[in-house]
Amino acid sequence: MSQHAHMNADASPLQHLAQAHRDGLLSKDVASLAKTLHLPVATVRGVATSYTDLHTDPAAVRICHGTSCLLAGANEVASRWSRQRACRSVHCVGYCDRSPALLLPDDRVVIQCRTDPRGTNFHTDDDINRLVTASPPAPSDVRSAAREPIVTGRLLAGGCAEIKTARAAGAYAALEAALSGPPGRVLEAVEQSGLRGRGGAGFPTGRKWRTCAEASGDRKYLIANGDEGDPGSFIDRELMERDPHTILEGMLLAAYAVGASEGIVFIRSEYPAANRIMRDAVEQAQSAGLLGPSICGKSFGFEARVVTGLGSYVCGEETAMLNAIEGKRGEARPRPPYPAECGLHGKPTIVNNVETLVCVPWIVRHGAAAYRAFGTADAPGTKAVCLNHGFARPGIVEIEFGVSLRRFIADLAGGAAPGHDLDAVLLGGPMGSIVMPDEFDTPICIDGMTRRGIRLGHGGLVALPRGTDYAMLLRNMLAFMAEESCGKCVPCSLGTRRAQELVARVGVTRESRQILDEVFHLMEQASLCGFGRETPGPVRQLIERFGAQIRKGAGQ
Repeated sequence: MSQHAHMNADASPLQHLAQAHRDGLLSKDVASLAKTLHLPVATVRGVATSYTDLHTDPAAVRICHGTSCLLAGANEVASRWSRQRACRSVHCVGYCDRSPALLLPDDRVVIQCRTDPRGTNFHTDDDINRLVTASPPAPSDVRSAAREPIVTGRLLAGGCAEIKTARAAGAYAALEAALSGPPGRVLEAVEQSGLRGRGGAGFPTGRKWRTCAEASGDRKYLIANGDEGDPGSFIDRELMERDPHTILEGMLLAAYAVGASEGIVFIRSEYPAANRIMRDAVEQAQSAGLLGPSICGKSFGFEARVVTGLGSYVCGEETAMLNAIEGKRGEARPRPPYPAECGLHGKPTIVNNVETLVCVPWIVRHGAAAYRAFGTADAPGTKAVCLNHGFARPGIVEIEFGVSLRRFIADLAGGAAPGHDLDAVLLGGPMGSIVMPDEFDTPICIDGMTRRGIRLGHGGLVALPRGTDYAMLLRNMLAFMAEESCGKCVPCSLGTRRAQELVARVGVTRESRQILDEVFHLMEQASLCGFGRETPGPVRQLIERFGAQIRKGAGQ
């Protein structure tokens, strides 16, 4: 263990592996590293191939090729930067409102300037060094169209990253009040509020908490899912960077309700600032007595830490995330059992999205009835919707559920960017939906959209302006599917590669479409997790709705 003595004994296996990769140990001393981690050598070798960050150059510039950045000219950015520096592509760095974006090896974000919404003009090679020394990007533009901002309130006030500022703005007040009563009171408030998960699945939060609260176990865990990876969505990044203490308060309230004693904030590696700020917030809360064995002088104790992902989209799926935290390959687990009954280390575990947890202190403070007064009877509450650079007013807008997509795009997003018209929008990222203008009257809500075959997902909205290169977009979608499939199940691992190779070889023809339909049907019916079941949806829609443009763009 001597050569690994500099590693923090309390760090997660992923953190050890990341450090070993940076030190060059992962490739040449796997046996010793496995001994340090108390893991089999085969496990360490398997993990190294599962996460992109562990088998790519840590000194490379990470250039975003998420949907928004791709449409803004990411390929041209990569071409220019790769003439001077080692580069690799990633699928989202969370700056979709200012695409294209990239991450330097020291984790600084660079926004590549452009003069056209589709990114046709960029700085010359000589200007790259000037871009490297540019100031960090400003926070995203945040607006609220709700009667009261529930999710974005502290963002609108300028943010509260420091605990002193956060407490002055009311952070932890709901926790202190809740600790004077029984845990069941918090659980009932969340159940009665109708709060549903904001990560994409929309599962009732109170039902998940109730299952965990009633599960037997000598230890329970609470995980905040900050692995926001849907290209087009960046609300979780903004919340983690500018309102971390509300996230921690939401975690504490959830832990109190279900009886959890340990919490983890899991954050993707493409969000370096969020990782740093959340770690600082945890240390601040510990110093203030808001984390530890006795919180606010009560018998309730809760510890929290931050774990950084290593480049795997599928780890946003809760069971793959559990594997990652345990130091295993980022692969989905069969369900049942569900994490609320058998999760991290085999113990009952709650996994909630960051935006979901931010709603909890408001609900506890104001009551379930007040929360249900927002939105509609079937869809209570609010949702933060993210707008990419292709709209006239990009940024984040908090709305009440029930607002029509048409009104949202026209009034709150300002329509397409100046000089452009919309062909369609991509809603909900790579597992979402392509929505055409004749569907814009659909209300923004989970069930209402589901009934119309539209997935809200995490609420990221990417404009598809007239003139979009749909052949390029199709290739990007298929590449994303093939690269990010975890390989756990055959329908997804082979199906994604088969689809990518077929389109690359023959394009979109009547015959290839028939084969693609068969492949996608098998993936949707037999894949282990939502990635394989849901990523074919927007790809199929793209081909159905823009097949002529795709064939033309591919020269068919």
